[in-house]
Amino acid sequence: MAREWSKALIRAAIISSLVFIFLALNISIWGYFYANNVFSTLSGISPVAALFDQTSFIYGNNGTLLKVIHGEINRIPVPVEKIPKHVQQAFVAIEDERFYKHHGVDPKAIIRALYNYSKEGRITEGASTITQQTMKLYFLTPEQSLWRKIKEAVLAVEFERRYSKDTVLELYLNRAYFGEGAYGIQAAAKVYFNKDSAQLTVAEGTLLAALIQAPSSYDPYLNPAFATQRRNIVIEKMIAQGFITTEQGDEALKAPISLNDGREIESNDSYFTDYIIDEAISAVGEEKVLKGGLKIYSTMDPEIQHKAEKVFEQSDLFPSAKVEAAVALLENGTGEIKALVGGRKYVARHGFNRATQLARQPGSAFKPVAVYVPAFEAGYGPDSIVSDTPFKVGNYEPKNSDGGFYGQISIRTAVQWSRNVAAVRLLNQIGVDKGYEMAGKLGFNLTDDDRCLPLALGGLTRGVSPLQMAGAYAAFANQGVYIKPHAIKYIQDPEGKIIYSHPEGTAVMKASTANAIRDVLRTAVESGTGCRAGIRGAEVAGKTGTTELPDTPVFKGLSGNKDAWFVGFTPRYTAAVWMGYDEKDMDRYHYLTSYGGNQPADIFRTIMAGAMGLSAEPAVRLQDVQAQEDEQKQEALNKQVDTQGKEKQEPKKDDQQEQIKEQEEKTPENTETPKGDEKKQETPKGEVQEQDKPEEVPAKPPIRENNEEHKN
Repeated sequence: MAREWSKALIRAAIISSLVFIFLALNISIWGYFYANNVFSTLSGISPVAALFDQTSFIYGNNGTLLKVIHGEINRIPVPVEKIPKHVQQAFVAIEDERFYKHHGVDPKAIIRALYNYSKEGRITEGASTITQQTMKLYFLTPEQSLWRKIKEAVLAVEFERRYSKDTVLELYLNRAYFGEGAYGIQAAAKVYFNKDSAQLTVAEGTLLAALIQAPSSYDPYLNPAFATQRRNIVIEKMIAQGFITTEQGDEALKAPISLNDGREIESNDSYFTDYIIDEAISAVGEEKVLKGGLKIYSTMDPEIQHKAEKVFEQSDLFPSAKVEAAVALLENGTGEIKALVGGRKYVARHGFNRATQLARQPGSAFKPVAVYVPAFEAGYGPDSIVSDTPFKVGNYEPKNSDGGFYGQISIRTAVQWSRNVAAVRLLNQIGVDKGYEMAGKLGFNLTDDDRCLPLALGGLTRGVSPLQMAGAYAAFANQGVYIKPHAIKYIQDPEGKIIYSHPEGTAVMKASTANAIRDVLRTAVESGTGCRAGIRGAEVAGKTGTTELPDTPVFKGLSGNKDAWFVGFTPRYTAAVWMGYDEKDMDRYHYLTSYGGNQPADIFRTIMAGAMGLSAEPAVRLQDVQAQEDEQKQEALNKQVDTQGKEKQEPKKDDQQEQIKEQEEKTPENTETPKGDEKKQETPKGEVQEQDKPEEVPAKPPIRENNEEHKN
């Protein structure tokens, strides 16, 4: 009987062994093919990290890191060789002390987990190895089930059969979440200590290892006491497991948690960084920018940008608290944007950027683009004579800001004192098409409705931005070569390959034309409407621009302005400044009494002088310019008298009116409409009457912007 029981037990053992072997063999075969399927996309281990989101970086033109950008995940992959050994060991000590002894799974932990599962009917503890955690992070869902644990174990064993322990640690440390939006050891080192992971000390490395279990609970920014307690547990485990000496451990235990907040770089938002990101997305796509681990080398000069932002904080440069402004500053020879400020205060990430998204009428600042450059291309010169006399085509009759006329004057004088009628007459003579085409070459997207005479005074359907204006004027300073303004020099992918570089320039006018427009624009600054933009010790050229309040019931009976501009350049830089109210803030109590020649010119001078390292004191006295304008008016009037054979003296009012009438009769273009423009001149789009004056205040008493005074 005993022998039969013995034989039965032996048979049962053999059968059980065979069943076990059969099951083990089948599981092994299944596991092998399952792992092959999971790992089939891996041609090596380096592509693994590339499968997941990586953080991108924006650098300034001097190589300094300006900002890190990412989608939902902030991750900066780093090879395991650049992670200090004591940092690696800190994670092993707290997460998987048998890591270097097992082959992917810890049998003791598996048996314990299975026992608890059978007893409780649910997963009560993980006890996963670092390898298993890595498999879950990369290849499995976070569900809590026995089947997932089996797959996790199978993948862990198969992965360690194929790859080294260092590879496992590299994947784990680059994927783990450390709180504060940081994924991976490098991002965590930046967020908490503002340093590379290669520079982490024992105390710092153990703190990061302490965060893995519960990043929110142990966040050192929010719960420094809990974080210290957990860190000390990690240090003690490292001592116990022989990773560090007792002396090293004691030193680390005594070290206080010393954070060096690196979150500021991540949130270093500005109008300029917003535009860099927008340009990068346009160039390579949003997915690559937010998740591709790119290095974006921008054109920003951090020092010039900082100075420009500080200028916008000076309240004395603005007529009221609600008045807005924007500036774009470029390098002439490259088209690189060096500074960009889209408003007096940065209020929202990727909010409205007035420097790039604004669409306002440019006023007389558009005359060089649409009138004088095309005229110089057609053979006119700075000293060519144009007529500043009454002019009307259909219902369109432009006026000068002072209501008078200079008669026959040079183009230089017309630009110097921003004579509206002379500019419109000249555009009529050379043909509207020439002005329209030149504007297109200089980066402006006009509509067919803009193909009319009001184009001379910046009367556009859609308006322009400061960046567009700066780009156009930079071509004047760059021998007629237009380079589209850009905020990015080039972009590299994670492997260092350049995947985008900035555009090249195009010659859009003759070099002689560029020289001529620079010449007359220098006069406008040295002794004309732009005098307040002059900088001591620098050659400055530029043009003012101002547009009146719209002719609507809201502003009926008021005398004021909507937009004020100054656009100018030095041999190296070009800047465009716009000032005005946002549309939503404009009403009968909030509108400009400023002109392009005063506060916008002051802002231009202050920013440009700062960029050049020069004094921002005005180069010309305003009184001298006013006296020169009075003298110019008298000379122009005397010339009119001379041509009619009269004495060189100021005519009486009746005589002057007679002279104007005679001039109208002598000027055939006074009533002539260019071909193709008959209909458009009847109802011109976006008509703008330029209001530039060298005086600090308009001839009429300004309507104050203080609400209480209006009510009185």
